[in-house]
Amino acid sequence: MSAPRYKDVELPRIKRKSNSWEGKVIEYLLNHPSNKAATEFSMEALTAFWLPEALEGQVSSEELAKACWSAIEKLEGKLATIRRIAGIKKLPSSDTTLFSASPETVNPTKNNENLNDDEIQVSTSDDDDQTLDEDSDDLMELELSPEMKQINKLFGVE
Repeated sequence: MSAPRYKDVELPRIKRKSNSWEGKVIEYLLNHPSNKAATEFSMEALTAFWLPEALEGQVSSEELAKACWSAIEKLEGKLATIRRIAGIKKLPSSDTTLFSASPETVNPTKNNENLNDDEIQVSTSDDDDQTLDEDSDDLMELELSPEMKQINKLFGVE
């Protein structure tokens, strides 16, 4: 008896304007100094980002855990590269970082310096909990999923 035959799956071609961020990424990958095929870079990124969700409920828990760790390692490596390029130091969990929501720029700043209405504050500090009263502000307490708790623990956010 022969092994089961699997059909090929194909992702349709991707085309973007060259002056868009996505277009610049495609251009960079097409001309990467390693001469590696852009499709290989694309598959590496897609796999690191989506593999755990694609395998969930499809494989054994052992294989899923292995895939999750592989994805985490690749994504953490990419985060380190991004931080190096941007000159962003890994923040201790008590720091607060602000990121601009503007599509033109991303401006990390500390505390409330240069904060305007278009910026979103991301806090990993428990200090904010003291200033917000859930009962009087009608805030809903959300329970993190076990996966999010594990991810927070891996990234030192608790």
